[in-house]
Amino acid sequence: MSVRHSFLEATARQRALALLDPGSFREACPPQRAWQSPHLALLDLPQALDDGIVTASGTLNGHVVLLAAQEGAFNGGSVGEIHGAKLLGLLQAALSLRPAGVLLLIDSGGVRLHEANAGILAISEVARAVLAVRAAGIPVLALLGGRCGAFGGMGIVSCLCDRVLMSEEARLGLSGPEVIETVKGRAEFDSHDRALVWRVTGGKTRRALGDAHRLVDDAMEAFRTAAGQELEQLRARPLQAPDLAALEAQQRSWLARHQDFAGAQDSPPILAARLRAPAPADWDGAAAFENALLPLAPAPADAAGVPAGQPPLQALGAEDQAWADHVFGCGRHRLAAADGFLAGSADVAHGRVWVIGTRGAAAIDAALALRLARAVLDAIAHDRASAACSPLLLLADTQGQALSRHQELLCLNGALAHLAQCVDLARRERHPLLTLVRNQAVSGGFLSFGMLGDLICALPQAEIRVMDLRAMARVTRIPLERLQQLALTAPAFAPGAANFHSLGGVHQLWEAQQDWPVALAQALAGIDADDRRAALGQQRGGRKLARQVADQVRAALGA
Repeated sequence: MSVRHSFLEATARQRALALLDPGSFREACPPQRAWQSPHLALLDLPQALDDGIVTASGTLNGHVVLLAAQEGAFNGGSVGEIHGAKLLGLLQAALSLRPAGVLLLIDSGGVRLHEANAGILAISEVARAVLAVRAAGIPVLALLGGRCGAFGGMGIVSCLCDRVLMSEEARLGLSGPEVIETVKGRAEFDSHDRALVWRVTGGKTRRALGDAHRLVDDAMEAFRTAAGQELEQLRARPLQAPDLAALEAQQRSWLARHQDFAGAQDSPPILAARLRAPAPADWDGAAAFENALLPLAPAPADAAGVPAGQPPLQALGAEDQAWADHVFGCGRHRLAAADGFLAGSADVAHGRVWVIGTRGAAAIDAALALRLARAVLDAIAHDRASAACSPLLLLADTQGQALSRHQELLCLNGALAHLAQCVDLARRERHPLLTLVRNQAVSGGFLSFGMLGDLICALPQAEIRVMDLRAMARVTRIPLERLQQLALTAPAFAPGAANFHSLGGVHQLWEAQQDWPVALAQALAGIDADDRRAALGQQRGGRKLARQVADQVRAALGA
């Protein structure tokens, strides 16, 4: 009689050892190296010797792989400076070592609030690294089966991978039910209704929508077998990062999803559309569910526009017009806006620049994410046709992602990952990417768009943050007065563009008295497509350990 070992109940280290061939596990920066978060120490909080993540190399069915496993039992698998740097180092090592694949055992609520700025910056670096690894033809698999699931920035990272393997017990989303309930009320999302929570974000719903590529039983051997099979299939055909045609098809699929399930608040309409027959409530096993799924319908060829019901673009209002004149110069821009969206082009010293972004502290929902993605794809297609490669100016003015049960049900994190892939395609097509933070830049809305720029500039009124200190005090139960005092000297968690600048997350802070058209031209001329934010954070003293830890992980793996 075989013993069934639960993936859900295992630790990160147990999962890593079970996934790899016996005797092949070789850890990079193990607990003996004692890389602990300096930011948790400032707050007198418990630390872990591996900062809640295992990074290792090994073999799976005889093929060399790299693996990272997050420990959900430590601070909810949250990402801080050390944790994120270890993950980044592993992905960077993959580019040199070219393993058969990279396995990300994700079990995380997202950013670690105690070092929120360093955490979200690390996740943005990880997102870019995942896309770089995929572009190099190396498969990246996300394995989700832990108690924390994959939320926040790690929910976006999961959807950036080549394949997502989930158990029914796992969850995948962006904003947790507790967050939505706190902001919007229990009528919007009752976080105490566990059945509802799993119907909205659980493995069966994600598989039914296609956000997960395979549903896996909650057993170590099941995950090992599934990962090996997926890597074998991906090795059998040349891998390529999504090109323009693939992202156009992906855009159509997202539009069709939101049209087909426009009013859905729960999973029954989705399951009814995807199952050959109603699934008995006592169905046991992923295989039974997989076998009952109908093939996903191809995206309609005529659905390449923007989401239905979106208002048309109109001339700028007085405030936006005055702002654009200040940035580009009078008569040197052709911009239009609609609600939270702004797009067009402008003239700078060396030619045209495409302008795409958000305005009015917009909350980014799937419709706005798809509208932004549409504008990026249009700019790429236009320049391809005219043999040009104009810079993209990414405008950031967002309060973060939209909070709603409907958005979570339809996988807002996946729509934001699609947007991130469109921006990454622009980079791969050699479009310089400049982000300009106009006003607010918050959380997932900033992570999936503005933080992917090659050069990030903040205007004087810019407010960049993950969470307000008052809200952080409520969540962490650390007195507000203590957080306010620490914020004076600890840029890792305190809101503000200057703090992100010291961490390397903002390259330039513009001043009110500057000539902004000149500053814009100079910024565009200085863009470097390589992600050097960790080195910049070390140089400025805000993130003293991120680059060092990433380098040590790479060295330990032999890269």
